Amino acid sequence: MIEADLEVQPGSMLPFQQEDSPLPGHFPGRVGDMLTWDESQFLLVVTTGTPLGAVGFRAEEHSAQPPMQAAGWEQCQEVSTRFESGEVIFRDLDANEMLLADSLISRPGWYRIRLYATGRDSGVELQEVGDDLVERYLMQLWPEGQERSAMPLHQLD
Repeated sequence: MIEADLEVQPGSMLPFQQEDSPLPGHFPGRVGDMLTWDESQFLLVVTTGTPLGAVGFRAEEHSAQPPMQAAGWEQCQEVSTRFESGEVIFRDLDANEMLLADSLISRPGWYRIRLYATGRDSGVELQEVGDDLVERYLMQLWPEGQERSAMPLHQLD
């Protein structure tokens, strides 16, 4: 499990990449998505609402698909990923360094990733680590046998 306040990287993103992968040549993303996966670069990108500052982030690895947790969250999206290494790290792409010592996953393989968000549309910028952060994310990861279609970004009631 990871629980931390993360500084948003240039381009309004939180990039997680398989350790020892070369720096990305391009960044995946589609307008309207908050979670994108590029298998050719083993790169998972969370697109944040704020372009600058810190966001709250929690990642939980589960042994099986957890139930939906709509309460307290505004948006949700899911993608399938495949990592060849059990080390997937939060990277500073400018300095080419690891920003968190903890990996998102414990072993290689296929994973389903569900991302919840709140505060993406708040317009609040420049919050600092340690503030009561408005923009927050919960990432749930669990093993799966094969790739499934992405679940588009949708609003939760």
